[in-house]
Amino acid sequence: MTHSSELIGLDIGGSTTRGVLFRGGQAVRHSRAPSANIQNVSPEAAAAALREVFRGLAAEPSVPVVAGAGGVDTPADAARLEALIRSVSGVSSEVPVTAVHDTRLILAAGGHTTGIAVIAGTGSVAWGIDCTGCERRAGGWGYLLGDEGSGYWLGRETVRAVLRANQREPGAAPDPFTRAVLLHTGVPSAVDLIAAFHDRPERSFWASLSRTVVEYAAGGDDTALDLTHRAADELHALVMTVAEHLDGPLPVVLGGGLARTPVGDRLKELLAESDVSDVTVLDQEPVLGAPVLAQAVWG
Repeated sequence: MTHSSELIGLDIGGSTTRGVLFRGGQAVRHSRAPSANIQNVSPEAAAAALREVFRGLAAEPSVPVVAGAGGVDTPADAARLEALIRSVSGVSSEVPVTAVHDTRLILAAGGHTTGIAVIAGTGSVAWGIDCTGCERRAGGWGYLLGDEGSGYWLGRETVRAVLRANQREPGAAPDPFTRAVLLHTGVPSAVDLIAAFHDRPERSFWASLSRTVVEYAAGGDDTALDLTHRAADELHALVMTVAEHLDGPLPVVLGGGLARTPVGDRLKELLAESDVSDVTVLDQEPVLGAPVLAQAVWG
C-alpha cells in the first residue's frame, strides 16, 4: 500500500462489525454495525450490516478492502465473503478485496507479521505463522463444536455451574454471584435457566454473561474465579497446540473482549509458566492492523 493510497479495513466479529477507512496508513473514518459474520447470521442480515458500515465510511468504490472475519477457514469461505463485500460495496472486480481469518488482524494490530494470535471474544481461536511461512491454527470450531474459553463458553459454563450448585443444595438462598447471573438472564430461579438457555439461542446474549463472571472474579468470588481460570486453561491449550508446530520462540498477541480481564491475566501467567514471555495484550481495535495485514497480503 503506497503512502497516498486508501484502504478499507473490516473486522467482522461475532457481535460487531467494525470498519475503518485508512488514508496513507492513518485511520480517517470509523464505522460500526451489527455482526456480518455469515456463519452466524443470515446472508440478508450480513449484507445489511456491511451496507451500514460502508455507508458510514463513505469511501469510493475504487478503494481496496481487507477483511478479517471469524469462520473464514477455507478458500471457499473467503470467496463467499469477498463476493458479499463486493456486492454491497460496489467494488469492481479490478479492485483487491481479500478476506482472511480474523486472527490475522490481531497479529497485525500487535505489530507483528510472525507470531501467534489468540482471540478470546464471543468465540475463541489461536492462529500462528513463523518465519518460514508455516501456519497453524487451533480451535475456532464455532460455539456448537468448541470455542472453549470464549465469552459464549464462559456464559454457558456459568449457567451449568449455577445449575450444579442448585442440584447440590435445592432451595438454598442464592449467593451474590448466582443472584447476579439470575438478574442478567431475567429469570427468578436457577432451574429457570434451563428453559431460558434453550429459548434464547443468540450467542451474543450468553456471551455477554461473561461480563458478570469477570466482574465477580475481579472481586474474588470463588465460583467466578474458577470459571475464569478454566477459560484461561482452555485458551492456553490452544496457544500451545499452535506453538508446538511452529519454529519459535514466537510472540503472542491476545485480543478479544476477554483479553483484558482476569481471563487474560491468568492466561499470561500460564504462558509464562510455559516459557512464553513475549506476550502482548492488544490495546487497540484489531481492525487498526489492516494496513500491516494488507502489506503482508498484497505486498
